[in-house]
Amino acid sequence: MHRSQNVIESAEDSVCLPANQTAQAYRVVLCGYVQGIGVRPAIARLANTLHLTGFVRNDRDGVEVHVAGPTVQLQQFLRELIGALPAEARVESFTFDELSEHDSPGASQTTFTCGASVEDRSAESSAHRPSLATLVPTDRVTCQHCLDDLNDNENRRWAYPLTTCAQCGPRYSVIEQMPFERHATTMAEFPLCDACRTEYESITDRRFHAQTIGCTCCGPRVFLRSKDASSDHQRTTIQCDPIRFAADALRAGKIIALRAIGGYQLLVDATNDAAVRRLRLKKQRPAKPLAVMVESLEVARTFAVLSEAEESALTSPAGPIVVTDQRPADTIADSVTDGLASIGMMLASSGLHAMLLAEFSGPLVCTSGNVEGEPIAYELNAWERGLCEIADVCLDHNRPIARPIDDSVVRVINDRMVVLRLARGFAPLALEIEPPAIDRPDKWHFLALGGQQKSAIAISNGSQAILGPHLGDLDSVADCQRFDEQVSRLCDLYEVTSPTIVCDQHPGYFSTCWAEAKSPQRISVQHHHAHIAAAMVEHRLWSQKVLGVAFDGTGYGSDGTIWGGEFLVVEGSTFERVGHLRPFRLIGGDSAVQQPWRVAAALVHDAMGADAARRLPFASRDLKAFVDLLERPALGVTTSSVGRLFDGVAALILGIEHSRYDSEAAMRLESACHWNGSRREESARREQDERASGYALPLVSTYPFQLDWRPMIRGIMEDKERGRSVTEMALKFHRGLADGIATAVETIPWLPVVLGGGVFQNRVLVEMLAERWKFTTRFIGYPGAIPPGDGGLAVGQLANARRNEQRRDKHCV
Repeated sequence: MHRSQNVIESAEDSVCLPANQTAQAYRVVLCGYVQGIGVRPAIARLANTLHLTGFVRNDRDGVEVHVAGPTVQLQQFLRELIGALPAEARVESFTFDELSEHDSPGASQTTFTCGASVEDRSAESSAHRPSLATLVPTDRVTCQHCLDDLNDNENRRWAYPLTTCAQCGPRYSVIEQMPFERHATTMAEFPLCDACRTEYESITDRRFHAQTIGCTCCGPRVFLRSKDASSDHQRTTIQCDPIRFAADALRAGKIIALRAIGGYQLLVDATNDAAVRRLRLKKQRPAKPLAVMVESLEVARTFAVLSEAEESALTSPAGPIVVTDQRPADTIADSVTDGLASIGMMLASSGLHAMLLAEFSGPLVCTSGNVEGEPIAYELNAWERGLCEIADVCLDHNRPIARPIDDSVVRVINDRMVVLRLARGFAPLALEIEPPAIDRPDKWHFLALGGQQKSAIAISNGSQAILGPHLGDLDSVADCQRFDEQVSRLCDLYEVTSPTIVCDQHPGYFSTCWAEAKSPQRISVQHHHAHIAAAMVEHRLWSQKVLGVAFDGTGYGSDGTIWGGEFLVVEGSTFERVGHLRPFRLIGGDSAVQQPWRVAAALVHDAMGADAARRLPFASRDLKAFVDLLERPALGVTTSSVGRLFDGVAALILGIEHSRYDSEAAMRLESACHWNGSRREESARREQDERASGYALPLVSTYPFQLDWRPMIRGIMEDKERGRSVTEMALKFHRGLADGIATAVETIPWLPVVLGGGVFQNRVLVEMLAERWKFTTRFIGYPGAIPPGDGGLAVGQLANARRNEQRRDKHCV
């Protein structure tokens, strides 16, 4: 046996055929995103069409193919292989070895088949093999073919709500271990019936080698639970048509708990304001927008203004919640969006959702199945353990969920899909981080823990690096327990052993304390450096020197102050703080975040003096006492946070004195702009720009330079006295901030620029920047697949740690 040639390093490269024109057999290996999406069936169909023999199977590296036959057909097989794969497949490398007929397992076959994975999990084998290299498949929404089946009363899967095929259905959420095979998922407890077995083994069937299939005879079943007056009311199971019963309950204003792909959701009629308010009360979520699920794209268009990019995201196999503009005067209850101009839209992610939507025939609020601030419920006993206190009825199924996962949230900004919450359909996300420079993969086992809010972990096992799904804020005991559990399970799945732990520098974060308890040799990475490093990974700039703009709410600075408006020159694992927002004082810790009037008073005090601050029209009786405290410079903490600047400006322009959830003030300030982004007619955009020349945010040429917000605050106060509209002032604030960023970036014109931090989830700000930079030849890296907020923080931590390790290795050499 000898290696003929490495054929493809990426899916975009053309196939270079081997020089030997008389070969009779090959071993082909495809690496990348190639499991759980129908790659093996596609390869088997191609090989059988060409009358070749052999087999294809999943392995730890990806997909392995042994194929034998006449030379001409083998050449054609190699030539057509990539094009025959499902559209979702991502082939990162494609190699083949020429085999002699004697050495080829495929030559002894009489047909070409899908073979079972061969996996030695013995302790002896584990000690010497490399860690898992193939990508773990993500969960996928039910495809249109399967939806057609359950709506066809002549199909044997008619009205079977858990139907799947080789192209769709649960993947990550049911996987126990890799490679991806039925026996290694939670579907192992549902043996296939004869009819399903026939489909599974038929090469012409859509369910050929589909690992998660089932039917009413052999698959998981859907059933209903409801409360009644009995002493054991939580366990009451309703014997009826569960979907029709649930739809009737929704029409009656009831709350439904539904077991989805990755955990329970809570549903109510989105047009029934009383039902939505009751859900908020039960869920303990008095504010914050709720997502709306509808039956089809056509229905979504009646509630939201959708661009082509937003429609593409909404109908993608990932099936995320898409945040977009709400249509005015639609029938959605006011309490769904809580007064914001945007709305989160989603389509059915499973056949169960689709059947319920069809039976109900209307939009449904769809939110995670938990009390606000707690992790999503996912275990089968969740109804008895608390969901019955929130919901009236539970639409349940008995397919075990191995890995809980929430719904992803995305937003189209500057015609680019930006992931705000990485979860179902997108996670785990493969990361392109520099590979090890030495042949010691065991040294490249890293675990990056992220931050405190919007927690997500990233890991590297020497063979691959990934960002795991959104876990939530680490504020409650239950959140911290779920974090610990999911860290362990994700490391087990990817075979990460004795990793170097990487965390944030903030000493009060739970993740930092967790790291201290686990490993005294941990690595800490400055918060905003991690944001920029994550953006560098997003844009494959890790080997370059970049100028990063890191704007967010809170991050522990290297000088012990609170950062959040930073300009960093980053090169590898080092950074230099070259500029920042002018610092101001926060008094009251978390109270300053929850009470934006405090930030507004501090800003006005600094910009215009104590008397102006005392005259602010806030209702709080503490205002004058608070201003007296501001007169004492030693009190409070210093911050350069743009997130807090948003809070203070929102309090001044909109009169917001209290925030009920993270970023509420900033979201309302953005919403007040009534911005329609790239969809606005050019003439209207020009008129908008003329009305909204930005408030001044001048650059002060110190080192580090500063953006001075004081003229901006004075401009806002003057406009308030003139009676300017809220929309005009909100636009002028965003325009001024965009102009200030652009001016600051121009001071270092020779470096590529990347944007990181939660502030860049703001569509108005990013699209104003994009307009400013429309004709620049300079590289500008906008947010994308890696969440720009703290949900992507672990990526930057991981990249920094790996780069730092690589530098040490080079020095050792």
